[in-house]
Amino acid sequence: MIAKSDPYFEQNILKSSSRMLRRKAEEAAARNPKSLEILSVDETHRLIHELQVHQIELEMQNEQLHLTQVELDRERNRYIDLYNLAPVGYCTLNMQGKILQANLTALNLFGKSQSDLINQSITQFILHEDQDIYYLCQKQSDDFGESRFCELRMIGKNDKPFWAHLETRDGHNPDNIYESHLIISDITKYTMVKEKLKLNEQIMLAQAQKAAMGDLISMIAHQWRQPLNNLALINQDMYIKLELGKLDDKSIYESHEKVDQILQFMSKTIDDFRNFFSPDQPKEWVTIEEVIECTLKIIGQCYVTTNIAINIHNNSQSTLLIHKNSLVQVFLNILENAKHTLETENVKPAIITVIIEETVSSIITTIRDNGGGIPEAIIDKIAQPYFTTKGLMGTGLGLYISQTIIEKYFSGSFTWFNKNQGACFVITLDKHHV
Repeated sequence: MIAKSDPYFEQNILKSSSRMLRRKAEEAAARNPKSLEILSVDETHRLIHELQVHQIELEMQNEQLHLTQVELDRERNRYIDLYNLAPVGYCTLNMQGKILQANLTALNLFGKSQSDLINQSITQFILHEDQDIYYLCQKQSDDFGESRFCELRMIGKNDKPFWAHLETRDGHNPDNIYESHLIISDITKYTMVKEKLKLNEQIMLAQAQKAAMGDLISMIAHQWRQPLNNLALINQDMYIKLELGKLDDKSIYESHEKVDQILQFMSKTIDDFRNFFSPDQPKEWVTIEEVIECTLKIIGQCYVTTNIAINIHNNSQSTLLIHKNSLVQVFLNILENAKHTLETENVKPAIITVIIEETVSSIITTIRDNGGGIPEAIIDKIAQPYFTTKGLMGTGLGLYISQTIIEKYFSGSFTWFNKNQGACFVITLDKHHV
């Protein structure tokens, strides 16, 4: 750390310099003697006048130098205060990563004195589990002078860990010796807030899934209503044939085949629902069309019974490595919102169109309906948490969770707008990122 200047020490330096200059001047005069005896009176007066003027000039220069020195001292002290009292820690490291210099903020962060910190390796103050993060950060760039950034845990006062944001930049000191300049920012509070927000998102995601469970159970009833009716018809047909004496082996075999197909369909429906709610599903390579088909296996029958047509236009065959069920949940939310609007507005014919396209870098899925569009007064609010137009029937989490999944988990974009008397929802996913 830079120490403040000592005025008495500086005065002694100036006096010593003046004596040295005086001695050098006397030596120069001795080497070039010039007799004053040969000067006339006028010449002598003129010489004395020039010496007086020169003396005054030197005094003025000396005064200017003194004022400059005072200003330099003031600026240096201001720099020292700014350096020491900065809201972030500053450390200067040598090539081996040892601390050469540190400001007061850094000393306070680590709870150390200057003597305890100097010549110590910076890694001694990084939590052992996070030291690899620091080493990898130092190797991020081969460009000399380019800043490198990382977040890790450091050891602070009383050996208490704290979260720090580090910025490192290489450089040289005035003697052209390598130095590394390290900026340390305490981000513990920021990290705690970020973790709390992340936890809240996870809680809201779980709430959304639980809220959707009731709707999905209702959808199971829709999915099973027709198969159960078919089972009842087959059972009645067999009973009538038995009463009429027409129940032969062929009839029994045909009925058995039909019943077996229906039971397999119902069993598959249960598997689809169970997989949807299973946690920790691994990532898998799927096309968007396959995800749409998986979604319709869960809720498709509901749209058949309510006379809502779902038209799919697929112009993409690219696959994505994703958590399929997360994207299924997004499609479920969007399709259910469209279904609610179409039923509420009693639209005839009711149509939902799904268009899947791709560019060099992205896969774009557009889901639109012909339900009249989103009212302009709420179009900017529909993805806010707990905002709903369904009254007590809605949770207000569907579109919020959908946006969170697409933007934060898939690093994609989720937008919406009105077009051709209907609402359009557009999901854009990076083919190379997810």
